Amino acid sequence: MARRTKSRATNEITDNELEAANRAEAMVLLIRAGYRVYRPEADAYGEDLILRTPTGKLRAVQLKGRMTVNRTKFGHKSLWMLFPNTTFRADVRRDWYLVPHDELYEMLKKRHGMAPSFSKEWHCRSVPAADRKHLKKFLIVATQN
Repeated sequence: MARRTKSRATNEITDNELEAANRAEAMVLLIRAGYRVYRPEADAYGEDLILRTPTGKLRAVQLKGRMTVNRTKFGHKSLWMLFPNTTFRADVRRDWYLVPHDELYEMLKKRHGMAPSFSKEWHCRSVPAADRKHLKKFLIVATQN
């Protein structure tokens, strides 16, 4: 995959900068929702973050900038997907979801599996309204200042 390079004229950020900004945004929300956030020394087996939930459970997490499933890369690994409901815009507050990958895959396969673009992997820039209804129980909500 080709990496974007920073354009001085448009002030567009690179892919690495975008990933860092998404991670920072998500980590703030997770901490305010009562999670403890850890970063593995190496990005191995799809684990970008390790979370301790407010109830004490550990979660291996793959951070994405959009709703994404990939049966080959992330399936059957007990990974949780962490993603926002839409792309970043300074004037729009984003919701973030923390969803078990395999459950998300099955949900999306039922809803979008007949689409020509859906195979063993699929992503969507913004979470469709109908999918938000099903994902509501996975919404991360800040409970602390």
